[in-house]
Amino acid sequence: MKVFWLALILFAYSINAKPMLNVVTEEWVPYNFTDERGEIVGRATKKVREVLDDAQISYEIRSYPWVRSMKIAQTKANTMIYSIYRTEEREPLFLWACPLLSPVKEYLFKLRSRDDIKLTSLDDAKNYIISLVRGSITHEYLLAQGFKNGVNLDLTADPSASPRKLLARRVDFIITTEYTAYERMREMGRPFELLEIAYEVKNANERQACMAFSKNTDLSIIQSVRAALAKHNEQFESP
Repeated sequence: MKVFWLALILFAYSINAKPMLNVVTEEWVPYNFTDERGEIVGRATKKVREVLDDAQISYEIRSYPWVRSMKIAQTKANTMIYSIYRTEEREPLFLWACPLLSPVKEYLFKLRSRDDIKLTSLDDAKNYIISLVRGSITHEYLLAQGFKNGVNLDLTADPSASPRKLLARRVDFIITTEYTAYERMREMGRPFELLEIAYEVKNANERQACMAFSKNTDLSIIQSVRAALAKHNEQFESP
């Protein structure tokens, strides 16, 4: 009889338990990145962990190049991706929980020593080469503005490669946030003062950064995360 009741309790628990959530992200300092211990950390990651813990979701976070994370998040059941900008094109691809982050400004950075570069508009940058992450929201935005891969866009899967190329004068610009640019230079042991903001890319950073789920994610997970995120946003400022 004891065995029967134990089996019944375990069965009831298995019915009510939420499945494991696979969480994917990219390397985007200071929001989500892998530290020297191999742990995925950052401002957005801290908030994601707090939200998932509050929602009582079992999860595992892995970091991949952005294109791979996007593919996994679109095809694998019970999968969540962050920090992802919500756009008209991406809207039907996922189920969303927003906002995760406050809007952040992105800039075109050049070497301070490049006095030959003068920009008065984004179109002026088409005469130069910009290094950025393939498949990122900024990549999508620049393509929509008439920039072309392999012409004025230098694409990489590794975000840390862009500032290295800039310092080596293999490209003319990188496009990123001010804090991210500072952290990348610090990681390379180079002074941030070597860089200079050339232009603010205004329309690239006015969208919400969110968490997004594959469309075949268990609905109970999504509902729990949305509720926990709303609660967190009421109590704390977004990073």
